[in-house]
Amino acid sequence: MAKWFEKSEREREVALLLFDKGYYPETCFHCHIAVELKFKGILIEKTGAIIYTHSLKRILQEVQKVKDIKITDEILDCANYLSMLYTGSRYPEESLIDMGKEEGEKCVKCMEKLLSL
Repeated sequence: MAKWFEKSEREREVALLLFDKGYYPETCFHCHIAVELKFKGILIEKTGAIIYTHSLKRILQEVQKVKDIKITDEILDCANYLSMLYTGSRYPEESLIDMGKEEGEKCVKCMEKLLSL
């Protein structure tokens, strides 16, 4: 499990470095990965199993079953936001949103909020 959490922290650091460089789509991608890895690490730690999805909302619902966390509307909004931008940040033809500094900032804020659970 430690590997999952270490990798999550590295992805968090990469996201912050990319944000500082102005690479906002890449920031959002790494924010999503950081959260996904942490949540999947929690599931492996608690259940020994992994869920095969990139949907942070779906993974978060499974984490809630094994860890005492309260999922607020703000938490769900963050999970949905990062998941929505995941594909668009990775594949240019899929970009539904022009990702600028504002979107990058929101990705970082959502990442930090979700990682703090």
